[in-house]
Amino acid sequence: MQSDLKQFSANPGSFFVFKDIYRFFGENIKNSVAIHIGCSDWKHNLELLESYPVPTVMCDPNNELTDFSSAITTHRLKLMDWMKYLKESDCGKHFVNPKWISVEQTFPGNFDGTRTTHSEPLTLTSWSALLQKANMLRGKPTEEVHFALCKIECLDEERTILASLLSSPYRPSILYVRWSADPDGDQQTCEAAGHLQSAGYRLLAVQKDGWFIYHYSAQDIYSCCSWTDVGMAHPLIKMMANQVSEALQKIQSPDTVN
Repeated sequence: MQSDLKQFSANPGSFFVFKDIYRFFGENIKNSVAIHIGCSDWKHNLELLESYPVPTVMCDPNNELTDFSSAITTHRLKLMDWMKYLKESDCGKHFVNPKWISVEQTFPGNFDGTRTTHSEPLTLTSWSALLQKANMLRGKPTEEVHFALCKIECLDEERTILASLLSSPYRPSILYVRWSADPDGDQQTCEAAGHLQSAGYRLLAVQKDGWFIYHYSAQDIYSCCSWTDVGMAHPLIKMMANQVSEALQKIQSPDTVN
């Protein structure tokens, strides 16, 4: 799986992306959508929007995308004006479809409502509603939505967002997380990263600027273990012990002796 990745460009800090998303997603590409939460540099974010050309909702809880949002609204129906805007903004040869991008000043959650912060109430939008918003960008919404990609870049909020996501029914196929601290050096981040991998995500790549790329394999320890057995042993340890015991029996079986 790691061999399927490439760096978008030779520029320092360029994202690792999948070489062929059409082969990776297969038929799901027809109903795939993406959700981005937070964005410190919208020009850098164009690499992901171009690499994964699917309807995308960009959550902007910190109001960092005002100019980008205004440009999308202004040039959504005027493609030549949009291309001119990107060129004048020193965005190189990037091309993304403005009709498939919506910037929402909201924070993801498990319900629609508000969240109290240190400054002012923040709008909360459920994952279900965000996915439907992305689906509506397609023009002709599909009956089923495939959560293809989620990008999380909110300083000190990624653990909260991931906890919300993992407690929802949705598992995006590809997950880009920018950890605010090193998972091997910060206890809270360590637990969040460990929980993420225990829930079925596999780490594919790490970048020096804090980006971690995960793929959902659906092989999580929670569903392969029994959590109703009474005892002191951790269910995962018990399962691994049984597997080791079975492997040793096969090795020691007379049928395998030369």
